[in-house]
Amino acid sequence: MKIAFCSAEVAPFSQAGGLGDVIGSLPRAIAEQQDTQVVIITPLYGLVDTAAHGLEKTDIAFDIHFHGKKYPISIWQGVLPRSDVPVYFVDNFDLFGARKQVYPYGQPEWELEGFLVFNQAVFELLRRVHYRPDVLHVHDWHTGSIATTLAEIRPYDQYFSRTKSVLTIHNLHYQGLYGDINWLKEGILKADAITTVSPTYAQEIQTPEFGAGMDAVIREVSGKVSGILNGIDTTLYNPETDAFITAHYNRGNFADGKGKNKEALQVEMGLPIDPQAPLLGFIGRLADQKGLDLILPTMKAMEAEGHNCQWVLLGTGDPKMEEALKALNAQARNIRSFIGFNTAMAQKIYAASDMFVMPSAFEPCGLGQLISLRYGTVPIVRGVGGLVDTITDVRNQPHRGNGFKFAEYSAAKLKENVLAAVEYYHNNPLWSELVIRGMEADHSWKPSAEAYKVLYQRLANPAPVSA
Repeated sequence: MKIAFCSAEVAPFSQAGGLGDVIGSLPRAIAEQQDTQVVIITPLYGLVDTAAHGLEKTDIAFDIHFHGKKYPISIWQGVLPRSDVPVYFVDNFDLFGARKQVYPYGQPEWELEGFLVFNQAVFELLRRVHYRPDVLHVHDWHTGSIATTLAEIRPYDQYFSRTKSVLTIHNLHYQGLYGDINWLKEGILKADAITTVSPTYAQEIQTPEFGAGMDAVIREVSGKVSGILNGIDTTLYNPETDAFITAHYNRGNFADGKGKNKEALQVEMGLPIDPQAPLLGFIGRLADQKGLDLILPTMKAMEAEGHNCQWVLLGTGDPKMEEALKALNAQARNIRSFIGFNTAMAQKIYAASDMFVMPSAFEPCGLGQLISLRYGTVPIVRGVGGLVDTITDVRNQPHRGNGFKFAEYSAAKLKENVLAAVEYYHNNPLWSELVIRGMEADHSWKPSAEAYKVLYQRLANPAPVSA
């Protein structure tokens, strides 16, 4: 079976968010399945370091004609790290090479034109490399029009006559609205299958609360909608081998290892060196979706009330939130933030923290809680989307729980749960059991890859219709 992944971003070559992480890991896991071949196709942005990643320019070149203009396309090729999966890069300087970011914020016409040309180039590229996919797996609105085009050409284009499409929705709030056209909606209606990145999110987006104005459309095609939970790269995220952290550890010596990492981070971030103070971490976009409007007042209140716990946050986003965190860096004794994205700092926070805070307004899957479990860091989450599917409240199930979970979206409820976790940390003999349980769980891509292969096989070999 041949699968072609088409995505706007692929880690480690280009990344703006969680989508890059997924496409940098899932294809590798699927390629490890028996009798399965995988390729990845993505734009070659100016931010991609071709030399550092060992990319080579091929002799494949062609033109794409779009809206009366001719776009010369050349193709570069590389390999997804730790795999044999080919990665093809679609190169046009004006559309992609001039970009120093994946998504050209403030230039919507350029963004739309670039992705529509890229999507047309995918079909020509597949012909040129003689790769006839059984499934085109596309992601979010940026490549959603590939599913639309495939549905239109399949009846008369013999090369793609047996190819099916899967469209994965990573975040329904980004829909590609341009003029009268909603490009995500077009893809949803035309794709052969729709997946989301967690089972709960697949149900949530069919409701007005989480449907972002698209719930009626999703309900219309609900028969082809399913949720497959994301995984994480357990080789990259491994406290026993992580090159960025101060001390390596496993579930047998996590207390000593995390203690050393905590002290190192306290020193680096200018926090009081205090092994008894629980450290709470946050890594993500500084936006209301991630619950920053709850975290900020919670931190301030706990600091004012003199609670002996510390906070370290990493992220970038809303300028007002960035400024508020910078002010707390200077004013607060126990709160520190790193504004920007830094892989080394992120790993250090996962390893050093005792708890990880994710009070999201909505969360299609979430990777932070999965990574934190891997590092023995207990999640405190709001019960939405993939957080429902991955976190069980230890207060309800003391011998099965792996974190703390609440429903109400309010700073008061977040504070209540943080204080409950701090109390549990200090006084409950089951804390070590809670940490170890999280570290032992399998959140790798293997279960997800197996589920996707079942879906691919069903699409490629549909059951015969009875007479």
